[in-house]
Amino acid sequence: MKVARYYSRHDIRLEEVPVPKIGAGELLVQVKACGLCGSDLMEWYADEKAPTVLGHEPTGVVSDVGAGVEQFGVGDRVFVHHHVPCFTCHYCSRGYYTLCATFKATHIDPGGFAEVIRVPALNVERDVLKLPMDMTFEEGTLIEPVATCVRGIERAGLQKGDTVAVLGAGVSGLILLQLARLWGAGIVAVTDFVPFRLEIAHRLGADAAIHAGEDVLAVLKELNEGRGADVVLVSVGSLKAMEQAMLLVEKGGTVLFFAPTAPGVTLPISPHRLMFEEVTITGTYSCTPQETRLSLKLIQAGRINVRDLITHRFDLSGVGEAINLAAQAQESLKIIITP
Repeated sequence: MKVARYYSRHDIRLEEVPVPKIGAGELLVQVKACGLCGSDLMEWYADEKAPTVLGHEPTGVVSDVGAGVEQFGVGDRVFVHHHVPCFTCHYCSRGYYTLCATFKATHIDPGGFAEVIRVPALNVERDVLKLPMDMTFEEGTLIEPVATCVRGIERAGLQKGDTVAVLGAGVSGLILLQLARLWGAGIVAVTDFVPFRLEIAHRLGADAAIHAGEDVLAVLKELNEGRGADVVLVSVGSLKAMEQAMLLVEKGGTVLFFAPTAPGVTLPISPHRLMFEEVTITGTYSCTPQETRLSLKLIQAGRINVRDLITHRFDLSGVGEAINLAAQAQESLKIIITP
């Protein structure tokens, strides 16, 4: 079978490798589509794993089942989550499932940018979902991204009537926009530097689509009776965006960091302000089986529009081109790899 193996941002090779052998409780899945994630673009993250096969948002068709698997059969259309928690450790018992050692140790083999993947038994047991017949494989690749955003919205503690600012109108920002509306936000403003993305944000329900170079706080105050945002969702791993978030958040508000910087980057914080204005800063990472199931339902019901987020498609030989296109962050959004 063929895989797209990552050696570096500028060295991604189409290689022939053996089809993985499966054991008891495992699945073999023929990949039909796999989303390109923002984390696939982070060289500091991908390079330390190289050489590797990237891709962790796959959907496909079950082509073989291991002994003891009863809930899935050959021919089933499925979404596969690459990480699953143990549900019993210290972190899981406190609701921090994505900090679980099992969560970080579970992976699909060899990665989603492959013709076929092996799904370990724990993943089969806990977070492989059958795709409804009215959901395409491409739409199914958005289950994981939507689920991560659901977890982010919940971590931010968004309340009905809140004014929300979403910094960054990429895929995650546009999903967060839609979820904020669904969670009952009163006003949702979205910022970006790219007119194409701001237009999509406006179409998907933003009350204001603001060029990030403008005086964003002034626009927010004009919309919001002289106040900033109750919740600021930072969907880009930019230190400048994070600094801006601290300016935009209102007293009693929350800033959620949804995307990471490279390791070692630090952000100046005023403890005085955190105390006397009761500002909360939090972060979120990945998603759990609870969120993937809700995500599937939201997509199937049309409550979250993922179809309009898909702008480009490439086969395995085009993974390098797809990564370079996505890294430009211009007139592209969700890019799907279709082996």
